[in-house]
Amino acid sequence: PGTAIFLGLRDGVAWFAQRAGTANAQVVAPAPHRVDLRSAATHWPAFDSTVFAQARAVLHWHARHRYCGVCGAELRYERAGWLGRCTGCNLEHYPRTDQAIIVAVTDGRRLLLGRQKPWAPRRWSVLAGFVEPGESLEQTVAREVLEESGVRVRQCRYQGSQPWPFPSALMLGFIAHAEPDEPVAGDELEDVRWFEPDQVRAGLAADWSKAEAEGEGIILSAPVSISRWLAERWLATL
Repeated sequence: PGTAIFLGLRDGVAWFAQRAGTANAQVVAPAPHRVDLRSAATHWPAFDSTVFAQARAVLHWHARHRYCGVCGAELRYERAGWLGRCTGCNLEHYPRTDQAIIVAVTDGRRLLLGRQKPWAPRRWSVLAGFVEPGESLEQTVAREVLEESGVRVRQCRYQGSQPWPFPSALMLGFIAHAEPDEPVAGDELEDVRWFEPDQVRAGLAADWSKAEAEGEGIILSAPVSISRWLAERWLATL
């Protein structure tokens, strides 16, 4: 109805998404307690997390792509919100997904982890970065790891993927084997280090929601993230 985006059918029930407070929204539900989707997904069932992630990604696309990049005319959304058609030149626009690699890098004994400056003081993660035009995924893994840490990747293998609608990425997970180079943080990271298996196990066992609290040791990403899953898969290979 109206500008609502059709998300699909489940058990004969149609699911739609619409930004709260828009002119065409017939009902705006009160929200006395708000929670961001990334935090909510750690507690919600898989279906709820998936459908809200899909809704968030498509709503973000609508908000950021209102005009044609060729002629500048306004877009009109069709096919229940999944196609933007230019009202000037009739060009079709579709939702965009940005591919990014995320990789657990090992020298055969240790795991390479980095941290960004805005993060909570004890939070660490495996490395990640966006695919550039003309690159294979394997080339992206080698380039990103070298840029962010100075470590040279010898080989890598694909493990799995995860949609990451914050706002529109698809994370492609790898485990990579690298030279035991001394890591040096690049421009995007505050610090990057090798960690022993016992340190990684302790980081996985720690309460991820308390990364800002004082304490010893590292804390890895939330259970919903592919970053944590890759660290667990690396430990399973030892």
